[in-house]
Amino acid sequence: MPREAGTSPFTQIGHVARTHGLKGELKVMLETENPEVAESLTMVYLRNQRGDFYPCRIATVRTEGKGNRISFFVQFDHIADRNAAEALKGRALFIENDKAEAFFLEDAEDENFLNFEVINEHGTHVGLVTDELDNGAQLVLIIATTKGSLLVPVVDQFVTSIDEEEGVIRCCNLELLEEDDDED
Repeated sequence: MPREAGTSPFTQIGHVARTHGLKGELKVMLETENPEVAESLTMVYLRNQRGDFYPCRIATVRTEGKGNRISFFVQFDHIADRNAAEALKGRALFIENDKAEAFFLEDAEDENFLNFEVINEHGTHVGLVTDELDNGAQLVLIIATTKGSLLVPVVDQFVTSIDEEEGVIRCCNLELLEEDDDED
């Protein structure tokens, strides 16, 4: 797959925080909410002084949980003692871009309903979803209709079903959300 000039084939996933113990183990700070993926890492990439990426094979990864915080400890194949580990302090850790999606859980689960067709309880086409708002309480769909925009909260009172495969959202009670132009 061709890449644009200047784009990196790697994604940063964390950095080396400090050494741990005398045998070259390192405490690393990983930017992930998915510790199972982190524990399965076998290779990461570091940068040398010139900025070139070079591979580092991981011998072991272990996790420790304290409260709601997870710490990751890594032993690289080529690091045998604390002195060699000290040289890596502060270095960023990278993985290939194609493996990064599984590493970052929130990116993999990001979904939206843009361009979904909205149908009312009578089976009539209402419009298309053009945008979404998250007001903190619930998701609100902005639907382009022939009368303008309609804001529909994604709650049971208005949304009866969402068919992600077909790209269709079935709604009811939409007349409660429409402005009545006859009133003055």
